[in-house]
Amino acid sequence: MTTTLRLFPLHMVLFPGMPLSLQIFEERYRTLVSECLTSGEPFGVVLSGDRAELGAGTGPFPMGTTALIDGVTPLASGRLALTGHGVRRFHITRLLYDRPYLSAEVDYPVDEATEVPPALLEQVASNYAQLQRLRHTIGGSWVREVRVPQSPAELADAVGAAGNGLLEPRRLQPLLEMLDMRRRLERADDLLASILESTHRRAQQAVAQRWGGPEHEN
Repeated sequence: MTTTLRLFPLHMVLFPGMPLSLQIFEERYRTLVSECLTSGEPFGVVLSGDRAELGAGTGPFPMGTTALIDGVTPLASGRLALTGHGVRRFHITRLLYDRPYLSAEVDYPVDEATEVPPALLEQVASNYAQLQRLRHTIGGSWVREVRVPQSPAELADAVGAAGNGLLEPRRLQPLLEMLDMRRRLERADDLLASILESTHRRAQQAVAQRWGGPEHEN
């Protein structure tokens, strides 16, 4: 089924279940937000950028994630602070240029339910739990239990969300585009190694700062 979706190109990759926080100042996107609030419809977040080096021309990447608005707060100078969350993947079939902002005809792909080896699921879940504990360390807290998504789809998307701000968006985009569940989780496992390495360094720095200096790092 094809529907029309308002698009918000960003230099980030939104995953289903991932929180979204934006400050909006351009008039065209204030219009987009107003229309979404009035209609109760989501908008689509897509990775922007030149894809010429990929042999795909310019314009946004073809796969994105719909976002539902949770709240909007007016700020100074007419800006808006928007909070929302990712819901589901969509695929652009045709870009439309008849509105102040970009929109598109899209369809909604279905995951390919390939068999995921239990050992792979266990490994990714264990490493994701380690990542969550490191994040608590950075924040100066400690928890006995951390929440780890149980399904391969939710776990892979959680890894992708965790990579935002740590990995280049172009490394995360293929994870969003993979519909084969086994391949998606294998990709998440590869990305998680880099995410853990970066987060571990940040945790060491946070502990060293709390204890008075870099000499306390291991």
